This record gives sequence, structure tokens and C-alpha cells, in this order.
Amino acid sequence: MCLLKYNKDSDFSLIEFFESDIPVYAIRSYVWTEDEVLFRDMIDGTSKVKAGYSKIQFCGEQAKCDGLQYFWVDTCCIDKTSSAELQEAISSMFRWYSDAARCYIYLIDISTCTFMQRIANSSGWEMM
Repeated sequence: MCLLKYNKDSDFSLIEFFESDIPVYAIRSYVWTEDEVLFRDMIDGTSKVKAGYSKIQFCGEQAKCDGLQYFWVDTCCIDKTSSAELQEAISSMFRWYSDAARCYIYLIDISTCTFMQRIANSSGWEMM
């Protein structure tokens, strides 16, 4: 499993872990849009020029606030050019989400103000 590590310089490193060595991590759920950061972008250093980089920053900063150094984002933690890696990821994804210490849901189409108004005007059951 590859995880992103939030570095001291507010940048990210892609690190591969064997199953027995996977540290505590957060995971991000979201709707894909155009110009997402891909595995290859992380490897060749072009991730920062992609529009989707802001979502990775969000996840890294939130993980840091929650005391977590590692996090997983499917588009940039899975090498989709490797059919073996892609198949392993598909088979493992439910477990990866289940094992995550936190799951951040990135709602690109809902503003913070709208979301807070919904919370203030509804019961917890309505939010589920």
C-alpha cells in the first residue's frame, strides 16, 4: 500500500508499505473531477500544477491536525498503469477504508457556509 506522507516543508512524499508495516493513516473520499493528481504526477514532481492538488493539500493538512502523518488518496497512491497493482488495490479498497483512522469526505460542490447551515438546521439523522 502506498501512502502520502505530510513532510515538514508542507510537501508530500509517496511511500510504499508492506501489509505488516502500514502505519495509522487517514483516507480521502471524493468525486473525481478533471485534472486530478495521478500516481505518475507524484513520481515526476508535477503534482503541484494540477487543479486537484488543493484536495491533496486539504487532506494532508486535516490529517496533520488530527495527529496523522500519513494519508491515502486513490488517484495518486495507486499506479493504474500496473494491472497487478490496480487489481490488488481494487481487492483491498474496502479493507483500506475500514482500517483508516479517519475518512475525510471532500464535497467540492458544497460550500462550507451551506454545509454549516445544513448542520444547524437539521438533526444528526438527517445528515446521514
